[in-house]
Amino acid sequence: MSLADSGSRLYSPLHGSCELGWFSCGENGTHCIEQRFLCNQEEECPDGEDEVGCVDDKGDNQVVKKILSKAVFPWQDRHRCSLTKYPGACVCRKLTMLHCPGIGILEIPQDIDPTVTALLLQNNSVGLRRNCLARYPRLTLLHLESNNLTQLPDGAFLGLNHLRRLFLMNNALRELTPDALEGLTSLVDLDLTTNLVSDFDSLMSHLPKLESLWLNHNQVTLEGRSVSPRSRHLLELSLENNLIKKLTKDSLRGLTGLTSLYLRHNQIRSIDSGTFLQQRRLLDLELNYNFLSHLADEMFTGLKSLVSLNLDGNPLQILEVATLSALPSLASLRLTGMDLQEQLLVNISSGLGLQTAPNLSHIYTLRFRYCGHFPTVPDCHPKTDGVSSFEHLLVRVELRVAVWLVAFLTLLGNVTVLGGRGLARGDNKLLSLFIRNLAVADLLTGLYLLVVAVKDQEFRAEYHEHAYYWMTSWECTITGVLAMTSAEVSVLVLAFMSVERWMCIAWPLRSPRLSLRSARSVLAGIWALGLLLALAPVMYYRSKQGFYGTNGLCFPLHLDDPWVPGWLYSALVFVGINQVGVVLILLAYTGMFLSIRLTRGSTPLNQGDREFALRFFFIVFTDCLCWTPIIVLRVLALAGVAISPKLYAYVVVVLLPINSAINPFLYTFTTAKFRTQARRLLSRRGCCPLPAKRDVGELPLRSFGGVRGDADFVLEEWPRPGVAAHRPAVHGEGGAGQGAASSRHQPVGEQDVEVTSSEF
Repeated sequence: MSLADSGSRLYSPLHGSCELGWFSCGENGTHCIEQRFLCNQEEECPDGEDEVGCVDDKGDNQVVKKILSKAVFPWQDRHRCSLTKYPGACVCRKLTMLHCPGIGILEIPQDIDPTVTALLLQNNSVGLRRNCLARYPRLTLLHLESNNLTQLPDGAFLGLNHLRRLFLMNNALRELTPDALEGLTSLVDLDLTTNLVSDFDSLMSHLPKLESLWLNHNQVTLEGRSVSPRSRHLLELSLENNLIKKLTKDSLRGLTGLTSLYLRHNQIRSIDSGTFLQQRRLLDLELNYNFLSHLADEMFTGLKSLVSLNLDGNPLQILEVATLSALPSLASLRLTGMDLQEQLLVNISSGLGLQTAPNLSHIYTLRFRYCGHFPTVPDCHPKTDGVSSFEHLLVRVELRVAVWLVAFLTLLGNVTVLGGRGLARGDNKLLSLFIRNLAVADLLTGLYLLVVAVKDQEFRAEYHEHAYYWMTSWECTITGVLAMTSAEVSVLVLAFMSVERWMCIAWPLRSPRLSLRSARSVLAGIWALGLLLALAPVMYYRSKQGFYGTNGLCFPLHLDDPWVPGWLYSALVFVGINQVGVVLILLAYTGMFLSIRLTRGSTPLNQGDREFALRFFFIVFTDCLCWTPIIVLRVLALAGVAISPKLYAYVVVVLLPINSAINPFLYTFTTAKFRTQARRLLSRRGCCPLPAKRDVGELPLRSFGGVRGDADFVLEEWPRPGVAAHRPAVHGEGGAGQGAASSRHQPVGEQDVEVTSSEF
């Protein structure tokens, strides 16, 4: 693709032919266009060829063709009438068409002009009798829908030698006897939808010109058929919602002229080999919404002219490679409403190669990821999952920019935290240990985003060629494990830190003291649990795409596809474990804040207190901002609510990593100690002309209810191993008198307590 810009929609081929996944603009092939820009209602090709042939009219039935080819009735004649007489309750249109719907007619009116050509009597209670329509020999259309007809009397249609269309829907007809059909020698279309008919072969022998027969919602089984020689003239047969359970060699015997066959919404569980041997003219076959689970090799043998096949909504489990190879003319295949296993997709794509199905132009599937198996098909639906497209791993420009930006901020922030904490002396070792582990966990998120950004750049404009191999690769699995481990360890560390600090504040004398050794053990357990949560599905879900390869981002959040293999485990982690972690963080910080306010009583807040409260707010807010929407969206997806694929992309690329990018600012860069050290460093290097300020966090504050010092202790100053949380007061600027005055209001055991300034 030497002439193709990675972000372009068009390029000029060097050798006169477009590359795989790019399609020619017109017959000359001077330009090639990306697949996702075909049929998008915008003209990208120079002459607009990309919007030509977008309507999937492959195998259209006879009625559709008749409607499309029908001449438009002149507008000025649409409401004109040439009939000299007709009932006043009826409406005459298009010169000789008479509409009499729902006016309580009990029999065929006999006072209508004999030149009437179309009589519509639906929603009445018309009773037919012999020769009741003989005075209207020019009728070409008769509409008797919903008239409570239980039988057709002999000779009811005598004299209607020009009648071409007869509609008898929504009645209670069980059979149509030969004598009842007498006179319908020109009938072309017969609609018996929603009746009680079980046998249609007897109709064929008395309707020599019948081309279209609709028997939807009847009781046809296709068993024990008595074939009529005239069955071969039938072009279109619709048997939707009947009682068909199996197709055999005799089910379609004699129907050699069929071009359209609709068998949707039946109970078909199997199709015998040779069923379609006589259907050499069949163009459109609809088997959607049956119970087909196994499509054998020779099932479609004989369908060499078939251009449209609909298999939507079947519980398909097995489809052998040669099954679809018997359809050389296939142009449109519908597989929506079906979760397809990996081997099924491989077999389908193998059977529909360029050699076996060169005309295939439209495929409709349930998931965008399925389209990766059909790189030679111009129009594969859906064209995107909101994250990836046929050409790009990240389909939108803003996502490409966001993934690099968030990855850079996450890596830079957490590397700085690790370096600063490693070099700083005098740090609280216990707290520093937790902060470093949190930074390492967040650093993994940055690495994950970096891999996604690099792969997006690598696959640009040709993602369809790499999609399957990328999603089934060990690199994708490792990338997903990194992201999953990072997310879970980060949540667990933050939850533990929050609960531990709350216990120290709420019960300073009774809470257990955490030693450096026990802290290391806790962190080792958290990392082990995080790795176990990330690796367990790899061991359990061993298909090619596995747990992490269900989308190009290799992250198993499954908002757009909530029922993929592994959905239960994904829900357990993201809705179960992470929700508990978020609730613990929220409750712990709320408890800490209330405990401090109760201790300080009604004393007005000073600058340090306001900063402390603001930081409290942002810690809780960012945790909730990150995980609460994800948990809510996951629950909604499991509840059947459709989640926009575009939203899913922003959740994974922007919302999910936001905590990892912000944690360094919340836990390190905004702390009093960091600011003080930064000022001193800049002052020594001559970068800061002003002397370093003394931070509010460095000043011992007044004692409120027995707590003396900066409230940032809650966030940063954990008790060092072997040192009690409440130390003897070291009076500073407040003076001894101030300490003594405050001690009169303190409980026993908490007098003269001072907490030093926070390093966070």
